Amino acid sequence: MVSLLKTRITHIGVLILAVIIGHLIAYKMVHVPNQLEVVILFGLLIFYPVLRQPLSGMYILFVLSPFIPYIRRLFYLKYSRPALDPLIVVGDILLIFILAGLFFVFKERFDRKNRGSPYFNIIFIYFIYLLIRSIFFNQLPLSEGIAKFKYYGPPVLFFLVGTLYTNKLAHLKRIWQITIVIGVIASLYGIIQLYFGYSKAENLWLSSIEFTTLFIQGIARPFSIFQAPVAFGDYMLLSIIAVLMLTKWTQNKFSFLLLLLIPLFIYAILLTSVRSCWIGIIIILVIWYTLFRVKGNRNRILLLSGLAILYVISQFSLDLFQSGLNLDSALSLISRGAPNRQTVDLLITQRSAALSNPFKEYSFLSRIALWQDLLVYSKEPVAAFLGRGVGALKADSLYFTYLAEFGYPGFIFIILLFVKFVLNGLFVIDNSKSAIIVGLAKGITIMNITIAIISVTGTHIHYFPGDVYFWFFNGVLMELYIRKKGSLSKNEPDNDSQMEYTS
Repeated sequence: MVSLLKTRITHIGVLILAVIIGHLIAYKMVHVPNQLEVVILFGLLIFYPVLRQPLSGMYILFVLSPFIPYIRRLFYLKYSRPALDPLIVVGDILLIFILAGLFFVFKERFDRKNRGSPYFNIIFIYFIYLLIRSIFFNQLPLSEGIAKFKYYGPPVLFFLVGTLYTNKLAHLKRIWQITIVIGVIASLYGIIQLYFGYSKAENLWLSSIEFTTLFIQGIARPFSIFQAPVAFGDYMLLSIIAVLMLTKWTQNKFSFLLLLLIPLFIYAILLTSVRSCWIGIIIILVIWYTLFRVKGNRNRILLLSGLAILYVISQFSLDLFQSGLNLDSALSLISRGAPNRQTVDLLITQRSAALSNPFKEYSFLSRIALWQDLLVYSKEPVAAFLGRGVGALKADSLYFTYLAEFGYPGFIFIILLFVKFVLNGLFVIDNSKSAIIVGLAKGITIMNITIAIISVTGTHIHYFPGDVYFWFFNGVLMELYIRKKGSLSKNEPDNDSQMEYTS
């Protein structure tokens, strides 16, 4: 009797489930799901796989994140642009599931007397501080402060995740390979946007935004699959770094063919008309082929200082820059033969004038004026020690933003963070014997130097791709540094070769 009852209950349950699923299928056949429904379905589908295998969540993150803005724009064909798009939290959902899957790994680390890298603790404290400053001692209303926290706090936690995947060199290599593939797709799509125009969904998006810096004299700069031209440019810079890293790793006579992709990425960066990314190209190539050939941190610091001085001199030596380098003429060669040469001239050749004489550029002058006001404001005790709080003032510079929002402690912290990341990266490069580890450390170190320099006029670690790549791979790098330093201090044998084959 009991078994019969259980059987009937099971049959009724299956019938109810079949009716519900059938209803949903019929509903979806005539209904395009909205953004919220897609996010909920996505969360349900990936919850268990990512919880069981957090590494799969990292793959989904690096593959899916570049395409999120493109997917968001597709929904504008059916729905009007929402005030708050649920799709922007896809990365946060992935992060939560990844952290949940790694919970017991983190717990084991904290239960040990030796908790590993001190940077793990520092970055975690930094995350807590950001959370506090988004709620307390913040000039913004509570809701706005928490909304701004999304761009500051969650990406920092990828540093903690990165410290756990230091041994997964095969997977780390694969992530950079994925970066190259997506970089090729994005660059080609950006070129298509320039030469053939924007899609219907993209035009609907352009008509619904007040993103004034996206346009130059009424012409939208190519943004490819990303949320903005600067994100497009940043991803191309990472793609160049990925190519240089893989040519170092790959023991193949055809690996040099990857270098042929660099001109494609450079052309895409030029089309974005983001001048900080233009400078990033020079930084990456010069440092890759010069800095690592110089031995000793002292000589490297002198080299970097010399490059910085030369850059500053070039900004003030207008006559030398125009007559000697003739940048405008050189860049005008790129636009020759293009179907819409006037547009390319506008995005590249005319925009290069600010590099030869930045003090004639309104945007540069407005930044200088803002920074001067911030320095005056920061003389007040409260502003000097606390600032305005998370997201209270975007100063078009990572360093001045931290000065405005966290006072001089935040300003000093972000500078020291970059310095330590770079110096520790150089330590790993000098003391590792594995080609993969050396190549990885070189790529991350160049990324850090590039972001540190171009962040003088931007906040590149507060949005994708800079946020995820910067924090995750620096977590990997700092763990490599701690392990390498520990093994050298204890005179332990080199274990780089063992790490290479860990999958």
